[in-house]
Amino acid sequence: MPKYFMFAFILYIVLSSRSICNAQELLPFRQDSLWGFRDEAGETKIVPQYKYITKFSGQYAIVSDGRLLGAIDKANRLIIPIQHEYLASLGTDDFLFGDKSKYFGEYIMGVIHKDNSVIIPKAYSYISKTNGLYAVTKNLDSVISKTSMGDLRSVKKLYGLIDNDGKTIIPCEYSYLLWANNKLLVLTKDDKSGHQALFNRKGKQLTGFEYKVFGDFKEGVAKARIGNKYGFIYPNGKLAIPVKFQYCEDFIGGYAIIQEGDNWGAIDKRGNIVIKPNTDYKSVVEHLKNKYGRMQVIEKPKVDI
Repeated sequence: MPKYFMFAFILYIVLSSRSICNAQELLPFRQDSLWGFRDEAGETKIVPQYKYITKFSGQYAIVSDGRLLGAIDKANRLIIPIQHEYLASLGTDDFLFGDKSKYFGEYIMGVIHKDNSVIIPKAYSYISKTNGLYAVTKNLDSVISKTSMGDLRSVKKLYGLIDNDGKTIIPCEYSYLLWANNKLLVLTKDDKSGHQALFNRKGKQLTGFEYKVFGDFKEGVAKARIGNKYGFIYPNGKLAIPVKFQYCEDFIGGYAIIQEGDNWGAIDKRGNIVIKPNTDYKSVVEHLKNKYGRMQVIEKPKVDI
């Protein structure tokens, strides 16, 4: 083997070995009443010194002195000081942090960076990160009565959205928040109607709150219901097909099955009726399959939205 290739081969082995060693998982272990970490070969990497610990999530593990929580890295550097009543890794360089609320098992939390700069102040009852943004929840408590066991209360949850810099995108004033996909959200106002509207991830409202529910976006459109009628909507909030059908399925292969009374039919992406709703469901499926090559729907659907 030429010297150049021999040198390259040896270098590859050395680097690979280093990568394997660096990638070794650190495992918690207990000694007497304290916890530390060792590698998969059983070698102690962080001597037992903490009352409680978690497994490493990414580069960090949560540790406790028995009363408060902090976070360390794999070199046992204290990244987040042990001074928080609540601390949880988000799997990045950010952490949920907070204090206990007046009610057992509940916390007031925010988000802190590994350099201990506060991204979101401690003001929320729950925070989750989805699609790169923080969905935040506030509990509005109404005490109904006080007993020897504690308060009997009514809890109303309000939802909002905050970006990675801590800037409010959607105020925390909606009674329901759900990601429709990675770019769109469905929000419900705090009223008894339960009507929904579509927003984009920048906080722009795309529709009014006249909708009962939105379906999943498939083939560029989603089912939308107003009252007891169904149609389709584009991701920009504009109507693709008027809301006028008793029921409709999602589009598959460019066609959607519709229902009027006890009869079934089908429409195309422009809303044109390609099969008049004057036959049974199975016949519509077979016709679409044979004439248009549409994927067959096995069972008659349930009207679930």
